[in-house]
Amino acid sequence: MKNQTSYSEEFRELTEDLSEAVHEVADPVAIASMLYTIAEEKKNNNLVVKDINGKFDQMMAKLDKIATLLEIIAEKNEAASNTRPDNIDISDRDEEILEFVKAQKRVCADDVQNHFSYRGRNAASARLNKLFRDNIVEKVYAGRNVYYTLKNP
Repeated sequence: MKNQTSYSEEFRELTEDLSEAVHEVADPVAIASMLYTIAEEKKNNNLVVKDINGKFDQMMAKLDKIATLLEIIAEKNEAASNTRPDNIDISDRDEEILEFVKAQKRVCADDVQNHFSYRGRNAASARLNKLFRDNIVEKVYAGRNVYYTLKNP
C-alpha cells in the first residue's frame, strides 16, 4: 500500500510531465486533446467512485437489517430466559421442589425421592419432568444420570 509521500511524489512527476508537454506543444488542438483526455479520465474515476459508494450503501442497508434482526432475537431470548413463565400454575409441592433444587444447585430424581419421602422414584422423576416441560428447570446429563438445575435467568 502506498503512503501519502509516494502518492505526492507520483502526482508531482505526472504534473511535471504534463507541464513540460504543455510548454513544448504550442498547438491549441493538442492542448485541447490533452484536456479532453484528462476530463474523460476524471469522468471515469467519478463513475467508479459512484459505483463503490452505491455498493457501500447496499452493504450498510444489509448490515442495518442484520442489526435489527439481532435486536429482535436478543429480545426474544431475554423473554424466553425468564425463570418461570407467568402463565404456569405451580403446586405447593412443586414450589418446595424448586426451593430444594435452588438450595442444592442440582438434583436427580433420587435426591427428590429421599428428601420428600416419596415411595418410588417415578413420582419424583415425573415432578421434575413436569418442571422441565414447563421450562422452569433444565436437564443436565452426566453419564446415565439426569440432573435438574434451575434455568439461568
